[in-house]
Amino acid sequence: MHEITSTDNIVLHREMAWHGLGTVVEEAPTPEEALKIADMDWVVNRTMGVRGVTSNGDTFHSNKWVLNVRSDTSDVLGCVSENFSPIQNRELANFCTELSMDSVVKVESAGSLMGGRKVWFLLKSDTFNVGPNDDPVTPYILVANGHDGSMAFTGMTTSVRVVCNNTLSWAMQGSGKVFSYKHSSGIWGKLPAAKIAMRKALVGRQDFVDACQHLRNVTMTRDQVQDFFLDMYAKVVDPIVKMDATDRQKADESDRRYNNAFSNIYEISANFDYESSIAGATYWNAFNATSRWLQARGRKGGDHATVNKVMGLASENTSKAFKLALDAAGS
Repeated sequence: MHEITSTDNIVLHREMAWHGLGTVVEEAPTPEEALKIADMDWVVNRTMGVRGVTSNGDTFHSNKWVLNVRSDTSDVLGCVSENFSPIQNRELANFCTELSMDSVVKVESAGSLMGGRKVWFLLKSDTFNVGPNDDPVTPYILVANGHDGSMAFTGMTTSVRVVCNNTLSWAMQGSGKVFSYKHSSGIWGKLPAAKIAMRKALVGRQDFVDACQHLRNVTMTRDQVQDFFLDMYAKVVDPIVKMDATDRQKADESDRRYNNAFSNIYEISANFDYESSIAGATYWNAFNATSRWLQARGRKGGDHATVNKVMGLASENTSKAFKLALDAAGS
């Protein structure tokens, strides 16, 4: 089930989303334009003090908690601490606009989820091809914010491999997260550093392009393919160990995990066979076979899958697999 409610809206450049909701525009909008098209030009008001009823039926009042209320619908977005400092949607749009000093920032998509509890702007960079074949990758910058206390103000780099919709971060170390700040009273003093960090990530885009090209240029033997998948699975998913346990229950669990590991590796290998039949046995295709499986693993579909790919465990694991591929390819 997607998380776009009747009070949410999104704007998309050219292509309709899977759920058919939102406003599609032919020309990519600026963050300011996207704010208006997606009906995000509302503010978060704060209601000081919270009244409620305990499980015993007693009423209470606390000044340590605040209700964040959406101005246009009067819906409560979240109950947060008195120290919570909201970043308004317009301020988020301004932040995106100021990321580039020498060109106009364009939006690929923007909108809200869960009735406005979470909002985002996805900014698109230039698409590049990996290797001589038509294998396009599109880099993006994601800037997201939460009004309910469950999401920090976050900036990330991410990419989509267009041919199979794989996503991968383009940070060379760890995940693609560039910054993540809690909504404390000091968050406003951190915004200049966040802009600098994101601009550095933009400059580092060429490192990511070079890394992808390197993976595409290094071929693999069948033994190297097997070693890479075994190493990746053990380090990213689950150690591959078959225990000689005397306890029957522990032995059965060990056998289950061991057999499950090789069943999953067989599925990844099938992905690789398909990839390599098109573009050769390279570390780039070994990585993409891995990322396809990692992002399909435990998929619920819809927005859950999108969030997981871009900001959740699938994103983190894909980043780890990318780094392992670079190490194995001798980057």
